[in-house]
Amino acid sequence: MNIQTSNVRPVSAIQQERQTLEDEKAALQQKASELTQDKTTLMLAITDMYEQNLALEEKNKNVMLAMTEVYELLLPLLPTEPEEEGGTS
Repeated sequence: MNIQTSNVRPVSAIQQERQTLEDEKAALQQKASELTQDKTTLMLAITDMYEQNLALEEKNKNVMLAMTEVYELLLPLLPTEPEEEGGTS
């Protein structure tokens, strides 16, 4: 029976590689957690900005309605254009 030993790695090398992979996994999990927190923060900020935009749109609509009312009140006070008097000179 012939046993090949060329592909056999020392246990310490395998343990070191496993520890390295576990460290990388932990770092990636931490980064994923931070990104999830950042995403939540951004979503809250976007929601807040959207609500502010809705409030501003309502105020803008009210200002436009008020301006229309003022224009309608002033319209009768505007002078009418004089009619052209007959003929050309």
